[in-house]
Amino acid sequence: MNQDNQVRLNIGTGQTYIPEFTNISHSSQADLQLELGKDKLPFEDNSVDFIFSYHALEHSSDYLFALSEIHRILKHGSLFLLGLPYVTLTKYHLVNPYHLHNFNEYSFDFFDPQKTLNGDKNNKIFFEKSFHRFHYIGAFNLLPPPFRSWCREHLFNVVRKIDYGLIAIKEPNVKISSYDPQTMIYKFDQCLDACRAYHSTINN
Repeated sequence: MNQDNQVRLNIGTGQTYIPEFTNISHSSQADLQLELGKDKLPFEDNSVDFIFSYHALEHSSDYLFALSEIHRILKHGSLFLLGLPYVTLTKYHLVNPYHLHNFNEYSFDFFDPQKTLNGDKNNKIFFEKSFHRFHYIGAFNLLPPPFRSWCREHLFNVVRKIDYGLIAIKEPNVKISSYDPQTMIYKFDQCLDACRAYHSTINN
C-alpha cells in the first residue's frame, strides 16, 4: 500500500499489522514496540504522511499525550484515520476495564479550531474532522435516519463503533488540501482490509 516512499504508520493494539506500514504497538512482533500514551513516538516533528489506528486510543493511559504525539509527527494536512468503540456500547466497552476513554461524534470537535467546543486556549492539538461513520447494531441499521439518530442519542447499544477521518492542522493560516469524505472512507476500509494477524506470519 505504500506509495512514493511516504511514511505511513499503523498504531495498533498488538493484534494485527499492515504490510508496508511501520506498525507500532506494545507487541514484541511490532516494528516499533512502545506504550501509547506513555512513550514518545520516535519520529521527527512533521515527518509522517499518514496514520491509521484501529481501536487503540481507548486503551491509552494518557489520551491527550498520545494524541499530542500523533499530531506532533504528522505533516500539516496529513490524514489520521481511526476507529474506536462508541460511548454507549455497554457489553464490550463501558464495562471493559481496559477501555479507559469514551468517544462519540463530537469527541474531536474539541480539537477543531473552527468549532466552539475548542475552549482550551492553551491547546496546541488541532485536527479538522472530514467524516465520522457510525456502525449500527442489528435492526437499528434498518431504521430511517431520523429514528436511528433519536435512538443513538437516547438509548444504549445502538452503535457498536465509530470511524473518523481527521486532517492534521499544524499551521492554521496555511490552507490544506480538501479531501472527499467518501474517498477517505474508502481509504479507511482499504487499511482495515489490509490488516493481518501477527500469528499468521508463523506459517510463512
